[in-house]
Amino acid sequence: MVAADWDQLLLAFLHDPPDKALSIRGHVPRARDSAKIALGDDKVSRKRIEECVTEADPMAAVVERLPMPTAGDEGERAVGPQDGCLCVIHPLSGTRVDVQVPDLTDELIRGEREQLRSIVQDSSSDGHEQGRNRLLAVWRLWPELLPANCDRCLAQLPADTRTPDHSLWNHVDITAAFKAAETGGHGAALLAFALGPVQRFIEAARSVRDLWSGSMTLSWLAFRAILPVIERLGPTALVYPALRGNPLLDLWLRDNQRLGDKVPMPDEPRRLTPSLPHRFLALVPWGNAGSAAQALAAECQHAVANAWKEMADAVRDRVNGTLDSLFAGWDKRWNDQIASYFSASAAIVPLGGSGEEVDRRLAGLLAGNNSFAEAFGDAEAIRGMARAIPENHRPAYPQDHAGRWQHQVELVNRSLAAQRAIRHVPTTLSSSDPNERYPQKCTLLGSFEQMGPDNLAESKRFWDNLAASQHGLSIDGVRIRKGEALCAVALVKRFAGPALLAKELNVPPAELRFLDTWTVAAAEWLERAEINPRGIRQQHGDWNGQWLHWKTEQDDPDEPRCPTEVFKAIRTARDRLGGVPVYYAILKLDGDDVGGWLRGEKSPKVRQVMHPKLVEYYEGLGDTAKAGLDARRPVGPALHAAISMALANFALHGVPEIVRRHHGTTIYSGGDDTLILLPVSTALACALELRKAYASDWWCPVEQTGQQENQREYLMMGSRATLSGGLVVVHAKDDLRLALQDARRAEKQAKEAGKDALAITVRRRSGEHTSALCPWEFAPEVENWRQKFAAGASDRWAYGLYAERATLEKLPVEAIKAEVRRQLGRAEAPTPSLIPPDDLVAAFDRLREPTTKADGGPSRRFPSLDEALRAFLTLCDTASFLARGRD
Repeated sequence: MVAADWDQLLLAFLHDPPDKALSIRGHVPRARDSAKIALGDDKVSRKRIEECVTEADPMAAVVERLPMPTAGDEGERAVGPQDGCLCVIHPLSGTRVDVQVPDLTDELIRGEREQLRSIVQDSSSDGHEQGRNRLLAVWRLWPELLPANCDRCLAQLPADTRTPDHSLWNHVDITAAFKAAETGGHGAALLAFALGPVQRFIEAARSVRDLWSGSMTLSWLAFRAILPVIERLGPTALVYPALRGNPLLDLWLRDNQRLGDKVPMPDEPRRLTPSLPHRFLALVPWGNAGSAAQALAAECQHAVANAWKEMADAVRDRVNGTLDSLFAGWDKRWNDQIASYFSASAAIVPLGGSGEEVDRRLAGLLAGNNSFAEAFGDAEAIRGMARAIPENHRPAYPQDHAGRWQHQVELVNRSLAAQRAIRHVPTTLSSSDPNERYPQKCTLLGSFEQMGPDNLAESKRFWDNLAASQHGLSIDGVRIRKGEALCAVALVKRFAGPALLAKELNVPPAELRFLDTWTVAAAEWLERAEINPRGIRQQHGDWNGQWLHWKTEQDDPDEPRCPTEVFKAIRTARDRLGGVPVYYAILKLDGDDVGGWLRGEKSPKVRQVMHPKLVEYYEGLGDTAKAGLDARRPVGPALHAAISMALANFALHGVPEIVRRHHGTTIYSGGDDTLILLPVSTALACALELRKAYASDWWCPVEQTGQQENQREYLMMGSRATLSGGLVVVHAKDDLRLALQDARRAEKQAKEAGKDALAITVRRRSGEHTSALCPWEFAPEVENWRQKFAAGASDRWAYGLYAERATLEKLPVEAIKAEVRRQLGRAEAPTPSLIPPDDLVAAFDRLREPTTKADGGPSRRFPSLDEALRAFLTLCDTASFLARGRD
């Protein structure tokens, strides 16, 4: 497949100036001046820009824009800044914000051009490579430098002031994408791609490092799958996920595209945060009979296979010396296991054809109906708005595209899902010889055979030698544990960090030595104790969270000895602060109905995202136009990109900052799916803050709050979006794989109970496991109880009530509340003053009463009084346990 013309893509990206919303008049000359700077060509003309986007700009606008009348001879139907403000509407919540905007002065325009000039100057490449590098640099940097150095409103200015629910940056990204999709002259197509398995690969983990390694491996492989699209069509071709600012892309831009220090180095926490989902959606050329799209899909699949082989080869090269010295031919099953493990699925759907033909095909394939109007009522109602516009107010271009894009996206996703429904079965046995002996199964991934000898006794000796503390297999602190025997896939997962990912992420291998579960559990305690595990590791070459609980410097002969001065510091801290927490929390969060948002099923109504001036206009056009105003806003490519941006902002900015402040460890942060490890003392507070950030319209990091000059607000999913989660409290010694399964079950429990909730499970070491649904609106109450218990409130009343739950369930509600008051009222001081009995009873009433869902309807979380009581008593007991962090 032929690559796109990079200068043409850059012209398409620059066809509208970033300040267009401030003044439509003169925007074309301003765009031309920017193009001259970016291309280094003073001869760039208005005609050249217009010819470049003859098809791409109208297509990008039409598939996104709602039906609109012309502005009018006197601009009576136009919308511009008023009283120094411009209306901006959140794309998902429909919340309206008046953004303060400056006048379009010569000084502002000069500032914009200076920022652009600083990006493209000193280009070290030439020809084709220079064109691509210019596009990549301008696309990556200009949207960030303008709000940071000129005016922060330039991050939010809308592409269409009359439907101000997507930014100009969303629009120019999609325009450039459509321009790239013109390559070859056969129209555009959608390419959907997904990599698997995901959960099975990540959750096969014995340690925090295994968890992270699995997540980062998938994120890195996903990026390598995306690279062929970027290299041939540019980053604007990616509709999902949003890539601007992604650490893996920034590292690639710095190192592989010779952009160097122009692209800021992502800070280390973000480099170490797996943040790319395992799937993507791209706008690509269709080609003759689909040949271009098929070739690009195959190239992405080959890219994944090659990247996985590159990683596997790097690991084999690092471990071969040690393993081969113990048993020659240890890796005879290696190639088969590696080659067949991952599955890369792709689907393509053309976007071309006549409007009527496309509509008929979509209605037939998705709804079994030949009539688009009958199949998709909301889209047809919006198309009716175009027909309601008086003829003398109608623009020259057609306005009958509403709903087409979102249903084409649904079609390609259904096609991909159908492919993935056919289960991929990796090769586990490479020989059909019935006389051949086979070794035991892998202790991490049980469907594959171990590497090494086939004979059971020899295999045991082989792996025991590798796990030996003195002369076993250890690479930059990563080692085989006693009792482990791994297959090729598990070996790659275990040693991918030091063998390859450290170099790819530009971090020293020592920084990939993650905190163990004992240290995660004690993270907040360690800060109060002023004990720094990373500092100790740098000074003494090792750190082990188990040291925190040892009675001597060498309690376990299989573990490294605790240095004397470290042991003294730990013992002193234990005397001062009390016992070290031995439980930690696994927090698994998942955005609710993200697929529904992308399909337009959750979109706000048209009247909510349209400027009030145009709403009033359509209100005067009769019932047909009013029906369109009450329909859901269809999702176009720019709005789709805005959703992608919101998810990326949560993953790259919200999650790392919030988790860091709560002493947590981020295992994966892909936007709508997050996995975090936390101390139990901060787990609930962290979950609440993450939920608040996710459901914000715009979010600002805590360290920037109040800094009006440099404050950066990030688009988030909005107040109508919801999040479900599972929070599992687990002992540091427990099997991590079982705990992860419980976290997934808890998240599923929250989903099945109506979503927008947190399910909390406590896995006590004694074997007693408790679980309760906690609606988000009730979670602050539980966190308040935890704080009161930590401040000295007795928890005997909580134990007493929990022990009496079978009896209490048989009582009427007033008798239950009387017993709650009695138990808490007789507790020793200061408990009744810290947790007043009447407040506790009121909390019980709030938990069992109906709540209001995000869509405005009532929701009763607990169908019966018994269920509400059990949840209430369990949450009281859970709050006590979270305060202690130990049995």
